Amino acid sequence: MAALVSIGVAVGALPAEAKTPLPPTHGAMLDSVAALVATDILRDRALPPGRAVRFATPLPGDTMGFLAQRMVEALRARGTEVRILAAEPAGTSLDPPVRLRGDSTDLELQVQVGSAGVSFVRPVRRFPFGVGGYERLASMRAAATLLDLSTRDVLWAKTSSAQLRDEVPKGDLNYAMSGSGGLNPVLPRGGTRVLEPLIVIGVVTGLVVLFYSNRN
Repeated sequence: MAALVSIGVAVGALPAEAKTPLPPTHGAMLDSVAALVATDILRDRALPPGRAVRFATPLPGDTMGFLAQRMVEALRARGTEVRILAAEPAGTSLDPPVRLRGDSTDLELQVQVGSAGVSFVRPVRRFPFGVGGYERLASMRAAATLLDLSTRDVLWAKTSSAQLRDEVPKGDLNYAMSGSGGLNPVLPRGGTRVLEPLIVIGVVTGLVVLFYSNRN
């Protein structure tokens, strides 16, 4: 009896099976891509020391302001003074916008997002048939130009793009969309509509063949 009790305690002490982590939301995916683009744009790009950088927000084409936020964070992490300029339409959570007079010591960083978004590219099938999830793609492409306002010279210009792919289980689609504002990618067509008729045809054909085989 003591042995049985010991076994029961040991089994009960086994850790519960870890749950599969939830996928990132659409907004988190696009934010991660924006961080990659911001890092790549500023990588190995020199900024003259002691010069403030003007940065207008919101950036043209910047979906939900992710790239603007990441660019400002990256600049400030390098010890650069960043002056957020008011832009039309006005409004940004980065800093209270200000309008500056001409200051020839400033640099101006012009950034424009050519494309950005999240999409489902294909259904992920599960054996023997059916859709278990969807492959998701988050992408962004942006161009940046740094101007010296004292001379109007272009100090450097760079284009960058980044992509991230993952799989969203079918049961987690609502969670992936939560808190992502207007990011609501359309599910790709497909699924079991084509596969199921093929299975039915195969079963019927097999029954017909079996019927005539038995008669012979």
